[in-house]
Amino acid sequence: MTTLAPIEIECLCCGNQFESRKVVSTDSLGPVTTDLFEMAAGQQPIRYLIFTCPECGYTGVSTEEGPLDSQIKKFVEETISPRLKEEEITSGRTWEFMAIISEAKGLDDFAIGSLYLRAVWLSWLDGNAEDEPGYRRKVTDYFEKALNKDIVLEDRVYWTMYLVGEMYRRIGDEINAHKWFDKVTEMELTHPNRDFWLDLARQQKMEPKEYIREPVSVEDLKKEKRSLLKKIFRMFGSNA
Repeated sequence: MTTLAPIEIECLCCGNQFESRKVVSTDSLGPVTTDLFEMAAGQQPIRYLIFTCPECGYTGVSTEEGPLDSQIKKFVEETISPRLKEEEITSGRTWEFMAIISEAKGLDDFAIGSLYLRAVWLSWLDGNAEDEPGYRRKVTDYFEKALNKDIVLEDRVYWTMYLVGEMYRRIGDEINAHKWFDKVTEMELTHPNRDFWLDLARQQKMEPKEYIREPVSVEDLKKEKRSLLKKIFRMFGSNA
């Protein structure tokens, strides 16, 4: 389960102080989707990893230190702040703001695509069907640019190429989805989990599924955890 604690944040951009919550502890006992969203049981920690100022819209992490560059302040004021009056600030949109601001700071295409991926996951989780396809297209755009520039680390190449295919599949672009799944299966790159990526790409091309690990109830998770603990205790001769 995810444990949260209250936190007070001072915005680096406008100085506004606001309250939020931070993650103290979490787990990975929830389902895993085929677009690689690994969930926790209960509250999802991804909701509390970044913070959006309700006054100006600046978005960052609580550990970020100032001062903030004047050009970034101006960028936020002109690009992000006006949207606060026009749009609902959903969990997915906070990650969009993070991506937009991070790109203005000079982060590379792979990093920006990874931020939009978080926006995808939360839009899907919250049922924001209007936002989700656009964020998925952002992921494909930035990841494809990163692959073309050869800036994706070797141990992330299968992960990235597979996700491009899965993003296309989930927005209904079968032609591009199949093209990228084929790229995964045709690539010969030394990787300890190569077979996993090849099998997953073939599955999502031929008989796609929504989950790698299916959702289960919290009670079932507790039973599974208790069962595992009993096995461990028996191994060490406990009477538990």
